Amino acid sequence: MVKYLVGLGVLVVVGAGYILLIPAGDTPAPPALPVAEAPSQATEPAATTPMVPDAAVRQAIEPAPSDEEVLLAEMAADIREGLPMAVTDTLTLNDALFLPRMRIMEYSYVTTASDARATAGELRALINSSAETICLEGRQMFLMGATLRNSFEDRDGNLFQRVYVLPEDCRQFY
Repeated sequence: MVKYLVGLGVLVVVGAGYILLIPAGDTPAPPALPVAEAPSQATEPAATTPMVPDAAVRQAIEPAPSDEEVLLAEMAADIREGLPMAVTDTLTLNDALFLPRMRIMEYSYVTTASDARATAGELRALINSSAETICLEGRQMFLMGATLRNSFEDRDGNLFQRVYVLPEDCRQFY
């Protein structure tokens, strides 16, 4: 019975020591393989350097923005400068942004019409009929693999429809 209590006490001490000594965000490093050291190295204190992941690991964790992503973000910023813009008498472009992880350039429109869905239907037809113009004007964006997403909201801010223009849709015009 005593040996079980001692064993349980040892487990509690080891668990508490692990929790106190290992920071919450860090994972324990794998044990290092033994390396034969020269006698002069054994007497010098080891330099403590913070563990910095190699470049490949850092790039996987926080990918550096590519030139294309920077260019697309600049395009969205240029469009945002003059917002809001009246597209029709009831439809206003009120936001433009680039979502880098999804490679989506999004334009958000707000309608003040009483029948918001009819307005979005009209604009969807307009987008379909002027697909060639949209693709040619956004050629650089589509060649980089970005998708154009048009989001439509009513005057209460409720999103009720999205229209996508994919890079594959525009290839026929190039």
